[in-house]
Amino acid sequence: MRNNTMRKLGKLLLAFPLLLLAGCPDDVGEKKDQAEKFPVIEVTPAELCGDPTGVTGCRYDFDQGLALVGESIPLNVYVRNTGERNLLIKGVSLESYAVGEGGQEESPAMTLELPEPFAAAQASGEPYFVAPSGKEAGGGDVLAVRVLFRRPADEAARTADLVIRTDASNNPVVKIGLGTVLGYPRLQLAPDWVDFAEVGMGEIKEQKVSILNTGAADLAVTGFSLTGSPFYTLVLQGAEYPCSGQTAEGVGLDDPLVIPPGNATFLKIRFKPENDQPATGKLILYSNDPDKGEGAEIKISGNESVPCIAVNPGKLGFGGTLLGSSKLMALEVQACGEAPLLITDVRIEAGSSADFTVDLAPLGAAPTAQAPVEVPIGSSVFINVKYEPDEANPLGQDGTLILDVGTLVISNNSFDKEKRVDLSGAGVDIICPTAVIKVQEGEEVIPQTVLHLFGDESYAGNGAINKWEWDVEQPVGSVSTFVPSKSFPNPTFEANVAGVYTFYLTVYDQTNTPSCFPATYEVVVIPDEALHIELLWNTPEDADETDTGPEAGSDLDLHFLHPWAAGPDLDGDGAPDGWFDIPFDCFWFNPHPNWGSYDPAVNDDPGLDRDDTDGGGPENINLDIPENQVYRVGVHYWCDHGYGPAYATVRVYVYAVLVFEVVDVMMVNKDMWSVCTVEWPSGKVTMTTDDAGGYKITPDYNNPFFFSGPDC
Repeated sequence: MRNNTMRKLGKLLLAFPLLLLAGCPDDVGEKKDQAEKFPVIEVTPAELCGDPTGVTGCRYDFDQGLALVGESIPLNVYVRNTGERNLLIKGVSLESYAVGEGGQEESPAMTLELPEPFAAAQASGEPYFVAPSGKEAGGGDVLAVRVLFRRPADEAARTADLVIRTDASNNPVVKIGLGTVLGYPRLQLAPDWVDFAEVGMGEIKEQKVSILNTGAADLAVTGFSLTGSPFYTLVLQGAEYPCSGQTAEGVGLDDPLVIPPGNATFLKIRFKPENDQPATGKLILYSNDPDKGEGAEIKISGNESVPCIAVNPGKLGFGGTLLGSSKLMALEVQACGEAPLLITDVRIEAGSSADFTVDLAPLGAAPTAQAPVEVPIGSSVFINVKYEPDEANPLGQDGTLILDVGTLVISNNSFDKEKRVDLSGAGVDIICPTAVIKVQEGEEVIPQTVLHLFGDESYAGNGAINKWEWDVEQPVGSVSTFVPSKSFPNPTFEANVAGVYTFYLTVYDQTNTPSCFPATYEVVVIPDEALHIELLWNTPEDADETDTGPEAGSDLDLHFLHPWAAGPDLDGDGAPDGWFDIPFDCFWFNPHPNWGSYDPAVNDDPGLDRDDTDGGGPENINLDIPENQVYRVGVHYWCDHGYGPAYATVRVYVYAVLVFEVVDVMMVNKDMWSVCTVEWPSGKVTMTTDDAGGYKITPDYNNPFFFSGPDC
């Protein structure tokens, strides 16, 4: 036995070199090639992970301020394979879900949604692969998963981990920590680039920059830095800061500029060039917006030719689209600057719904950095976006459709290097019309602007639009209505009160089928004066405060006094009251006095921009360039027209920031209410009180030096 074994072993040893010569070199090379090919996991959106290469430090917090109780906030996560071999997805799960102190719920607020093919494979134990990006294979090139956070009634914290297990070489176990925040401020600048174009020697020009808070908590601007040309000056809260070494180091505000959610204010940038050389600058605002940790930047330029980009419309809403069909919308891209616009790329942003695609046929060719599409100054090109839903969109907890959303990105050579256009749409099982809103005046206006609303571009897939229904959410105290009616296709609407107006439009086709969901359009009303004062009131005995006409409602009047105002002492405090003084009381009889410079080009006089004689208000007084004085604000109940007591509200805005508000002060016929004082340039507003600390109201006020009011 031993000899036989040795003989077999000897034959093997003799054959071994032949085996090496015959097959081993190729096998070794093939194995080496295979060893160098491996899968690499990539998770998008990229901002989820602190280290995108290693896919570590991943976290996302749901902002509860973005949804009402019961509504859901989605987080879409996309898994791609940037390696050279198929990526095996071993499992995707939502783990370690926990509810903080005080939280109560019947079912978890966070839930995981998986695509059907992957869910089936995971349930059956079958392998599921993601092919390398751009290569066709059985598993496809992306795995999309979604985590839904349904906002609970309480504000307790919720946490969980989204865990993705794979055979990736860079990180086989990706963990995305999930949490919640109660909402935070969001600073938005409009515009974020101030271009003065051409300003001549000795000329002075100013431009405004609106500061909007689109978040869910108070925004506090705590400081700024201003660098660049010394020809620029920042005007903020009445103070002037010429560009210098001190502003370059940064300036902290002793009293932060606080902007409530949904409100806005503005600053001014002044340009006074002393030569014809191009001037550039940069303003950075520092705030408590967590997304603007390094500040919000405003680029400033003057006397230089630069390109800019404008798109129309500002966003593409495809409405409800019938399954099995598609919609194509054209986006106009305009070169609005002083130099040609170069488009280098057009794409749908990663993380967008796959139902949106781009048609670049109108451009002639797909633009690249090497071969951009040039748009001459003042000219336009068009880009087509296609929406083709592959399934019906689900309904949310409130019964409304959860929309497909996406973003079109246009890379270009303007300051706005990547122009973004929001996309939305929904797949539906039935044909329903699509509501479209356009506002001639745009998304930002000043008080007393008459908005021209257009709904006649709404359309139906099976005929004509038969009916329009408008609705609006307007700031507290505003009682404006649609003219001639809310069923008119193109009504007007007077935006008198500062704040956010959200318009809704539902349309019906000839079969009386409503649009799948209403169109929405937000208009922000921002005072553009240094000082803006509002008077609003409600009269309980007036059943319809929106009607108009002689004696159709109670008549209260807003008064604004210069310190030089004189007159009798009817309130008995030992000093002239000043009310109804001509010319130093600005009110309905003296709406545009001349208090400052005699030069009509200098806007340093107050103006009563609206006098309401039939109930509700508002009445507004504005002053752009106040003097260094202490002004007084008052309200007089001129005539109740038989409607009895009214409840007055007064608001004072300094540079578009609401700094003073007193609500629902009861007044009866002929009352004179001395409301507050306004100091300038500090902008300090102080309530005026009587000896007991209450509102200072003088009854039966009839100034003998002014004609008497009507017999009410």
